[in-house]
Amino acid sequence: MSDNDSGQAVRRGRPARLSRERIVEAALALVTEEGSEALSMRKVADALGSAPMSIYRHVRDKDELLLLVLDRIVAGLPRPELPEDPRERLLALLRWEHDELAVRPWIVDVLRRGDLMAPSVLWLLEEIYAAWHACGLSLERAATANRIVWGFLLGDLAQRRGTRPGDRPGDRDRAPYQVSVPAGADPGAYPTVAALAPYWSAPDRHDHFAADLALLVDALLGT
Repeated sequence: MSDNDSGQAVRRGRPARLSRERIVEAALALVTEEGSEALSMRKVADALGSAPMSIYRHVRDKDELLLLVLDRIVAGLPRPELPEDPRERLLALLRWEHDELAVRPWIVDVLRRGDLMAPSVLWLLEEIYAAWHACGLSLERAATANRIVWGFLLGDLAQRRGTRPGDRPGDRDRAPYQVSVPAGADPGAYPTVAALAPYWSAPDRHDHFAADLALLVDALLGT
């Protein structure tokens, strides 16, 4: 409450009614700004001007809240246009998945830590496994192939997460040690490593993702 000019108390307007929708919106804003590790019921409650126990009336725990946030994001994404050719369709789906995760690095952290999966992503799994199958793999081999590609995709995203300019002081001024050490290898002692100097000194080796993905998919398809 605050005092008006006549000295009488003026009651502030009541806060907006708490709902699952508002809780998910607040959690999404928090993880987008600070990352998934910063998410807590208390922080969400503070952002909404509420008490943590009020949040638990709408959401069971942090994992369920993360699932709701993931589901909101995936459900709101426009689906990609897909080519008819099974291999090209597969590559388009995998590149789309990679690109959408790359702009939301906090989701990569969530996926690497646990077994959370948003129900709204099932359409993507259906399309990907069906594309592997249409390329000639059995369903069992399709599952194995996709597990290998998923590991490759997560590894690339994790590397991007750690080496983006701005993530750490000095990233713009020096190459990561995984680049500078082999780039400076002594040709006399390590001739093969030194012979790859053009590769180590390439301006942005992450640009190779699409080509590397195609090579990996073709190897798994036996083509």
